[in-house]
Amino acid sequence: MLLMRKFLSLFLSVIIISTFNISAIALEINEDLKIKQNKVRNLDEIYVAKVIDGDTIKTAAGKKIRFIGVDTPEIGSFNKKVEYYGKKASKFTTEKLEGKMVYLDYDVKKYDKYKRILAYVFLKDGTFFNAKLLKAGYAELLTMPPNVNYVELFKELVKEARENKRGLWDKDKDSDKQLPIISWKKADEYIGKKVIIKGEVIDTYDSGEAIFLNFSKEYWNTFSAVIFSRDEYKFSINPTQYYLHKKVRIKGKIKKYKEAPEIIIQEPVQIKIED
Repeated sequence: MLLMRKFLSLFLSVIIISTFNISAIALEINEDLKIKQNKVRNLDEIYVAKVIDGDTIKTAAGKKIRFIGVDTPEIGSFNKKVEYYGKKASKFTTEKLEGKMVYLDYDVKKYDKYKRILAYVFLKDGTFFNAKLLKAGYAELLTMPPNVNYVELFKELVKEARENKRGLWDKDKDSDKQLPIISWKKADEYIGKKVIIKGEVIDTYDSGEAIFLNFSKEYWNTFSAVIFSRDEYKFSINPTQYYLHKKVRIKGKIKKYKEAPEIIIQEPVQIKIED
């Protein structure tokens, strides 16, 4: 019976590895965001026939390659609106990759639900292209578990790009001068509108999935600001402690959730402590 269990365990492991094409180990990336030349030769070589957008390419055989860990702004295809910096990101990828040979490395999961190949892309000189997109501000971080080989590197690159306002981070489409400044008590009157809300955070709560900044003891039916756990890494401080008992200004679009108004804080620049 014990021998049979060991055999079944080994059999299942083989199935899992075959299904997800598990990569052996993350490659060593130097400070110039490159791998050693001898490592490039061990990767899958493909010809980029077409760049679809900033984070997706197509091979001569018609296969689509989706870059792991990055998300460039939309360029208006497939009935999606054009997003800020989308065209520039697409142009950058086109200039660097289209009509050239590139080299692919993979992670645990090789395909997404659209049957696109999920890959890390390297140039002939060893440049890690996914990382370059993040460092230059052409893309945001998009974590794709279980494909997380370079997630810590990617987080650092995004943080650096954001702090230095590179690329898509150098924007403020909703200038403070253009938005109405209101008290949190009037949030209900501005559902669906972009505003700047003023008030004091009197209570905070971390559910594990999100952090809630509350402005009233009756938080269930009054305004709250929400920071989802997927965005917490962007903050260099602990929001639950840092904003508690502080007067703040929060910028964003007011939405209604369970009859209460809220603003989703996706970027640290959306919230500022008042002097």
